[in-house]
Amino acid sequence: MKIVKPLWLLAFMFPSLSIAVQILPVSEQEQKLLGIEMHTVSVVDQGGAGEITMRVAFAPDGEWVFKTPLPGVLQRVFVQQGDRVKAGDPLVVVRSAEMVVLQRDYLKARAEVNLQVSNWKRDQQLGEAGSISERRWQETRFNHDSAQAEYAGLRGQLMLAGFSGADLQRLADSMEIGPDIIMRAPEDAVVLERPAMLGDQLNGSELLVRLGETRKLVLEGNLSRSAAMHLAAGSQIALQGNSARAELTYISDVIDPQTQTIYVRAQPIGVSNLQPGQLTRWDVLSEGGLLTVPSSAVVKLDGRDVVYVSVPSGYEVRNVDVKSTGSGTWIVMNGLVNGDRIAVAGTAALKAMSMGIGGGDG
Repeated sequence: MKIVKPLWLLAFMFPSLSIAVQILPVSEQEQKLLGIEMHTVSVVDQGGAGEITMRVAFAPDGEWVFKTPLPGVLQRVFVQQGDRVKAGDPLVVVRSAEMVVLQRDYLKARAEVNLQVSNWKRDQQLGEAGSISERRWQETRFNHDSAQAEYAGLRGQLMLAGFSGADLQRLADSMEIGPDIIMRAPEDAVVLERPAMLGDQLNGSELLVRLGETRKLVLEGNLSRSAAMHLAAGSQIALQGNSARAELTYISDVIDPQTQTIYVRAQPIGVSNLQPGQLTRWDVLSEGGLLTVPSSAVVKLDGRDVVYVSVPSGYEVRNVDVKSTGSGTWIVMNGLVNGDRIAVAGTAALKAMSMGIGGGDG
């Protein structure tokens, strides 16, 4: 028997070396001696994969939470739970003495930046002409950078308090300072919560309003393991009694210990009549046919899942993407086609050959 050089080792030592196919030369006689048995890969029709109840929920990026940015009093309330708001609509107004101080400090920092920019330009010219010392030039740059940092910090605090770029510009132009923090809706949304009450004394970080964007919805549910094992991200489900569809975007690898089900999440496709919190029934659509192989055919080799495919000159070491069904078979996601002949017994010997272990000249 001929020794096959470990090509995986060459690939590890020389990453730029591209090795497309590894062939193990095995004669018919050697195949019998090694106890190699074959299996023909075929498409298995799975039929319908069952039903699933899905709860309509907001997508992770479809919710907004507004908390008290500074201590104060809830002065005005414009919305209540269930209201629909448009982008830019006011939600609540918090009146805060600290807001007055913050705006004052911001205007002072802005004036200081303008002064330091002027000093920086003047001393830069004097320094290039040799009219000032290096130490004075360093002090000028330090003062300039410190003023910029102070200004940026106060600007950030005002933006955290709900100021927009336009609000900051109006403050700089008008120099009019006020105590009110106006919180506005960033997108068209529905009010999910508004726990704070008019006149509440706020100390900071209290929840004021929670919004949800109704155009950003997902479906969440749980499938039995037998149904989930036939699915993958990209599979589709159909709303019962409707032509609406949704695409599965996530299938958990963990079984819930209480319900023995698997969590799945889907993205509705062109569905406009769903409401957050609604329970809906969906049919899980089959992908038509699935390629399955016995678990004994799949071998872990150097961190990869591989199978040994019969070719005229022996066996090809083929990388595959598979998913276990938990019942002795694997679903083939990628790497094999209908009709491939693969080894299901004697794979330990083939693995040793592919690693360059054992064998002799034949």
